[in-house]
Amino acid sequence: MSGGHLSKEFFELVKSIGESRSKQEEDKIIVGEIAILKQHLSAPNISAKKMKEYMIRAVYAEMLGHDASFAYIHAVKLTHEKNLFAKRIGYLTCNLFLHRDHELMLLLINTMQRDLGSANHIEVCSALTSVCRLVNLEMIPAISPLVFKLLSHPQEAVRKKAVVAVHKFFKIVPEAVLDQKDQIRKVLCDPDPSVMGASLHVLCEVAKAHPASCKDLVPSFVSILKQITEHRLPRDFDYHRMPAPWLQVKLLSILSILGTADKATSEHMYEILQECMRRADSGVNVGYAIIYECVKCITKIFPDHGLLELAASNISRFISSENHNLRYLGVTGLAQIVQVNPQYAAEHQMVVVDCLEDPDETLKRKTLDLLFRMTNPQNVVVVVDKLNFHLRTSVDAHLRRDLVQKITSLAERFAPDNEWYVNTMNTVFELSGELVPAETAYNLMRLVAEGAGEDESADQAFRVFAVNTYLKLLEKSSLSDILVQVIAWVLGEYARLANVDGYTIEDIADLLSECIERPFEDPATRGFLVTALMKLIGQHGVKSTTAEDIIRSYRSSRMTDLQQRCYEFEQLRQSPAVMRKVLPYDASCEDILVNKDLSFLDSFVRRKLDEGAKPYQTAVERARVQEGSVAPKVEAEIKPSLNFMPYEAPTKPQPVAAPVQDVGDAGIAEAPVPKGLNVSGPRKWGPSGYNQPGARPDPPQALHEKPLAPEPNVQAQAQPAPPKVAPKAAEPVVSEKQKMAAALFSGLGGAAAPATAPVAPAAPKPPPARAREPAVEKVMDSSQTAVAAAAAVDLLDLDDAAPAPAPSLQQPKADGDMLLLDMDDSSPGPAAPPQMPQQQQPPLLGPLQVTTAQVAATWPQLASERIVQMHTSLGSCQEMMLKLQSAVNVSPVEIVGMEGIAAGRVLPGNDPCFLHGKLAPPRLDIKVRCRDPGVAQSIAELCQRSLA
Repeated sequence: MSGGHLSKEFFELVKSIGESRSKQEEDKIIVGEIAILKQHLSAPNISAKKMKEYMIRAVYAEMLGHDASFAYIHAVKLTHEKNLFAKRIGYLTCNLFLHRDHELMLLLINTMQRDLGSANHIEVCSALTSVCRLVNLEMIPAISPLVFKLLSHPQEAVRKKAVVAVHKFFKIVPEAVLDQKDQIRKVLCDPDPSVMGASLHVLCEVAKAHPASCKDLVPSFVSILKQITEHRLPRDFDYHRMPAPWLQVKLLSILSILGTADKATSEHMYEILQECMRRADSGVNVGYAIIYECVKCITKIFPDHGLLELAASNISRFISSENHNLRYLGVTGLAQIVQVNPQYAAEHQMVVVDCLEDPDETLKRKTLDLLFRMTNPQNVVVVVDKLNFHLRTSVDAHLRRDLVQKITSLAERFAPDNEWYVNTMNTVFELSGELVPAETAYNLMRLVAEGAGEDESADQAFRVFAVNTYLKLLEKSSLSDILVQVIAWVLGEYARLANVDGYTIEDIADLLSECIERPFEDPATRGFLVTALMKLIGQHGVKSTTAEDIIRSYRSSRMTDLQQRCYEFEQLRQSPAVMRKVLPYDASCEDILVNKDLSFLDSFVRRKLDEGAKPYQTAVERARVQEGSVAPKVEAEIKPSLNFMPYEAPTKPQPVAAPVQDVGDAGIAEAPVPKGLNVSGPRKWGPSGYNQPGARPDPPQALHEKPLAPEPNVQAQAQPAPPKVAPKAAEPVVSEKQKMAAALFSGLGGAAAPATAPVAPAAPKPPPARAREPAVEKVMDSSQTAVAAAAAVDLLDLDDAAPAPAPSLQQPKADGDMLLLDMDDSSPGPAAPPQMPQQQQPPLLGPLQVTTAQVAATWPQLASERIVQMHTSLGSCQEMMLKLQSAVNVSPVEIVGMEGIAAGRVLPGNDPCFLHGKLAPPRLDIKVRCRDPGVAQSIAELCQRSLA
């Protein structure tokens, strides 16, 4: 170690720390050093050179876990020095010593303001570094104007640090940055690539929060990405001969956000995504990272068949690799693709099975996630069995919690019958009951009480099955708390349905009494058992000798809820008739009538008043009496003399949506197409410049611009010829692994499945609590919807339906759309007799480009409404929008979760017609709004035919 400006004491400190052999010896050295520093810092007139050394020695003490708070004020003073090196050391130590809410931060604000306006760019950079580290909510109003001014500083290092500071501002107060968004957008055109790259992080955060405000920047992002892939940047930004890979990844992430459910915006990206994947395929790891980011972008934007095929081919190479890292990347990318089209996973089924048996835990977890994403009603039994196997063998708490969530979700969405659902949930309760949320147990209890709702005899048989199952489970000595709670509730409600040999009501009561004495982690579990025993004695008059012992033991329990139940049990046992009335059989689904006025007490109150009892006084009257008022007056409320309520935070005024112009005949005026930033002009990125002077980036062309073919006439299709019967041959030998692959990938279609693939059993019953209903079309007149039209319309929640469950991964049938592939091997219906060719009917609607604000303003003005409720195989709102676009000829407006809005104009005029879809698989609700009732009815019928 060398350095003439450092003292011998500093060298000895560093040497002794490095040679210490134990923590105790190190602590002894630091304690002595702190004592020396306190003595030195208390001396007057310390030179800047000595102060710099003392601050660095204090940093050593802080880094090794000791308190050096006595040096904090000296670090703040060091930032006031005129010496540049002393100032930098002062800012460095402040960054290490202080936090943004420290009390000494008040002393730094003036220094930061002065240094941010300095003519020396090194002082400005030091101040900006501390701003990024120490800025807080109170400092932003004083600091932000100076930082935004530095975005146009002549030094690129200052501009870059200013952009990083703005990013910090956005994380604390987004409004402070959104007010200056024009300056941030200009930084995207900065001639220095590092400054431009720093601005991408700010714009990415803005795009996540407000995607619509960045839509017009898509041509600029595409242009920058194109020039990066063409090696327009200096070679300093290359990594393993890959041009600026981290900038490419960030740009692809931004494009995936802006292209979600937006066809017009996504079409600008198709060409550059294809080119980016082609250039990134160079055989290096960073190139694979860019390809994976391209795959993620392709699966999130509006789908394109050609790009999906290209992404699937690249993922196929990854998943077939011998490198575990690439296989992990392939499985992760395949999980992204199957969300758009599950068929792409069928050709890799053997590789996926191999990944399940791989000793690499991370690869195995990602493969389980892939199985979860591609589950359908045909393979749910096999997939859940695999998840249960890993739940039984895994010891990782995070993995077990994730598996419980996955199994519960799949069981609720794809259960072939109610019995399988109960057995599956019982297995989850036994294996990891402590990880199961209480809502899951309540859903199971409600299913037992309500049934499927189709056939009362089938529901009664299901209750018998549940009672017998839980009665056998109760014989086990070790059960999780949540499973015991479910068992106690079911047996307490329906114990009379038990038909297990050797068990009577008295035996069930004794079994519950014995179970109460078991140790439980949740104290509420004994309350469930006491209530179940109370129901059995009240409903059936069971003579239980252990009931008195239970009441005597637990009425003095520390848990007040259990105490209350035991006291109620003791009182109700003295009146068997009242007990039967209070605890009726199978009354969990009945509504409880509540008399809020307590009118049944009127006679009692009058009798007591006649006997001389004092009348009841309200809180206001009692307060008046305490104040000494002779005749208390009844007032609505007592207002305090001082108002202690805090003032409301000032809110930024929201822009008012412009009214829709001329809705009557001219329809809705389309929003002007936003223009990207003008990134032309002289630049210094490469030999040919950022862009040629005066040139504009070439508009990207879509990969496929073929018009959608009209829907074929189903009645005119000829019946396919029956398949030829092949001669009998020797049956191929199918391994167990192939059978497992066929079972896991059943229902996905494709030709890769073995011929002897086992099919998961499917019962005629639907999933629990998902009773199928016939498709019903409801017609509502304008008079019936007058109240709804007068209120403010929430386009994302137009009705009071329950929240939609998780989306199903079932793929819809392909109706002439090349993006939707047929996932089921269903044969067409019988061919209709040949008909004369008919003239193609003109479309009722044409696409209409509008915004959500325009739809919200125009929706109440459209008087005619039709509502269609149906069952559908669609699994996502994106698929629903594709169907509506191809079949009804409308334009998507917005997709949020499982709801979407589409807009069209009634041809040949321009009257608007809006469609709102709400998907809760397998149920789909479509609401049509327009002026003409006949058009609304026709569109509703067309949606019924196309989406059912």
